[in-house]
Amino acid sequence: MNTPAMIIDFEATDVSKEAEATQLGYYHVKFIDGVISTDDYYHYGETNISSPTIDCRPDRVISYGAMAVSHITPEDVDGYPSHKEVVLQHLPEGEAYIIGHNVDFDIQVAANAGVDVSQYKAICTQALARELIPCLDSHSLGACLYYIDQKAAKRYCRHAHNAGWDVTFTLWLLDYLCKVGSITNMQDLHNASEQARIPKIMPIGNDHRGKLIADMAKDPKDRGFLQWVVRTIKDKPYLVEACRQALITSINPNVSGMER
Repeated sequence: MNTPAMIIDFEATDVSKEAEATQLGYYHVKFIDGVISTDDYYHYGETNISSPTIDCRPDRVISYGAMAVSHITPEDVDGYPSHKEVVLQHLPEGEAYIIGHNVDFDIQVAANAGVDVSQYKAICTQALARELIPCLDSHSLGACLYYIDQKAAKRYCRHAHNAGWDVTFTLWLLDYLCKVGSITNMQDLHNASEQARIPKIMPIGNDHRGKLIADMAKDPKDRGFLQWVVRTIKDKPYLVEACRQALITSINPNVSGMER
């Protein structure tokens, strides 16, 4: 049985870990002959449509910052089904590939609606874009679209921060990234995303932020900080993995950091 895969995007009440959905966009996707595809999708050069889009009512107050981004106000979703009902109805149960731009936020919003996300395999197009298009000054979804096709982006990015359109934009970006990265199946896509999410530059520590993690592992003064991260940090698994890989490689350059 093939593991289901879905691109999702939420507009939400705020950007906190407690954020709740105000709107859901989604596409069911799969690879056909090595190309990412969905039954509802047409290439932007032919037909332009947003993905299925569903409004829902959160239990939390919608912040003014969120209103300014999505233009969804409390009055707009008053009377709509609860976010719990909508999200539970449309997201898959059990093992599934969940794809999104900054996907961890969307998975957290799903969890806040009561979805069991423990078996989800996250695929982050933002991390992949940073890895495969490193020349960009921004890896926001809109910036990536302008890089891919300025004409289409100028025409359609005015729809940004509508969950349905953002899912369509994510699909366009994903199609491009798979071609650039020669990715032809979902497992390879997940593997590429996991590797891309491992940081190369240290993001924390007053004396260490901005340093290359690989170089830190070679410096006795910095190596202790990497060891401290591995032992202590609990909420940044990809940073911990980066430090662990660097420490292993510094001890034996012939051993891959992915080997345990």
